[in-house]
Amino acid sequence: MDKMKKKSWIKQSKIQGDWRFDLINGLILLVLTLIFFYPMYLVFISAISSPSEVFAGRVLLLPTGSNYEGFKRVMENEALWRGYANTAVYTTIGTLINLVLTMTGAFVLSRKTFALRKPLNWMVLVTMFFGGGMIPTYLLVKDLKLLNTIGALVLPGAISTWNLIITRTFLTTSIPDELQDAAHIDGCNNIGFFIRIVLPNSTAIIAVIGLFYAVGHWLSYWNAMLYITKEEMYPLQLVLRDILLKAEVAMQSARTGENIENATAVVELLRISESVKYIVVVAGTLPLLIIFPFVEKHFVKGVMIGSVKG
Repeated sequence: MDKMKKKSWIKQSKIQGDWRFDLINGLILLVLTLIFFYPMYLVFISAISSPSEVFAGRVLLLPTGSNYEGFKRVMENEALWRGYANTAVYTTIGTLINLVLTMTGAFVLSRKTFALRKPLNWMVLVTMFFGGGMIPTYLLVKDLKLLNTIGALVLPGAISTWNLIITRTFLTTSIPDELQDAAHIDGCNNIGFFIRIVLPNSTAIIAVIGLFYAVGHWLSYWNAMLYITKEEMYPLQLVLRDILLKAEVAMQSARTGENIENATAVVELLRISESVKYIVVVAGTLPLLIIFPFVEKHFVKGVMIGSVKG
């Protein structure tokens, strides 16, 4: 009887311990979530709040007023919409090229029957640590006549070595050589095996690396600064950078009194320029926030590749 009571007490204490652990763990995660989420939330409420309140630093938890004038100024900028269209095209084309080259390259490098598998794997690995540098890359792009073309933005980084290695590891562990041998016995060649079997069973890794590539293209501006000189070809991030620079110049001019006669206009320009920064950040990140929930399921599954399973 005493033993039964002791076992019952131990079981109950374990349950209580688990309950306390879950509570503490949940509180810690809640606090961390709020800490990480608050900067993004602050940017959003600052974008829709009154420029006067934002400029005064009174927007902390809830939006105050409205920012119709700031949104109007940004949305009336034709370069912004052109930048959206350009970035959508660059991201779509670039991501497709990335996925095609990464998946095909990883498939070849994952097959043990491929004679050059080991030397090519070492060559790929070397590129993670050594690169040509900015000037040689620029000269190469120039010699290939790619300046002011889409190719200058999507071809230099067509394959990410890290993504290639991750994809190769996934295909090595998920698509065994025995499956390929069985397909060959049934009369399926390598191309048919890749299209009919490998791709349908690789949706998780395709979603992961596709998201990585798409985010990289969407947020990229450095290559455009180097290789694009035509303003009509500017991607969104470069357009947003120009808007921020113009807003900063306007603020500096207002502070020094250059080209400003009315003191009220000075203060208003400072306020609107400050709020424009937040609007621009929201404009650049909102599409990614909208797309992410649709690929989250595959993304969570894909990032577990290589984890310990048991």
